[in-house]
Amino acid sequence: RTLNLLDRATLHRFPARAAVRGELPAPLLRVLAGTPLRDLPWKRKAPGVALHHVPLSSADGGKLVLMRIAPGKAMPEHGHGGEELTLVLSGAYRDEIGRFGPGDVADLDEDVEHRPVVEEGEDCYCAVAIEAPTRFKSFPARLMQPFIGI
Repeated sequence: RTLNLLDRATLHRFPARAAVRGELPAPLLRVLAGTPLRDLPWKRKAPGVALHHVPLSSADGGKLVLMRIAPGKAMPEHGHGGEELTLVLSGAYRDEIGRFGPGDVADLDEDVEHRPVVEEGEDCYCAVAIEAPTRFKSFPARLMQPFIGI
């Protein structure tokens, strides 16, 4: 099972840059009109989990969501209805594939199921691009999905 996961998922590591803590990639900063992460209108979706949906044109398809997840929190086990790219902006999480820290990109497809858990110490901020809704495994998570919006 682990080898199959590795065949279907890709971890891209980019060299860390000296940066101001919480700095966003320039394209994302432009879309957010220069608003720092901490000042965005976060919507609390569950204890320790908040989202900010980044507006895209309707022609773009898919969604771009910023996620803020508290230390030690786990996302429900889920799969993907299509491609998902997750860029870790700060903090870190672990899942069945490995550890993802600042600058890492998880490139996942519809064959991957995982349960990300944020490492202790600081919130994990991620930019997540999805082309189709997330497929939650548990019944309670599926019930909440329309309210979560991913």
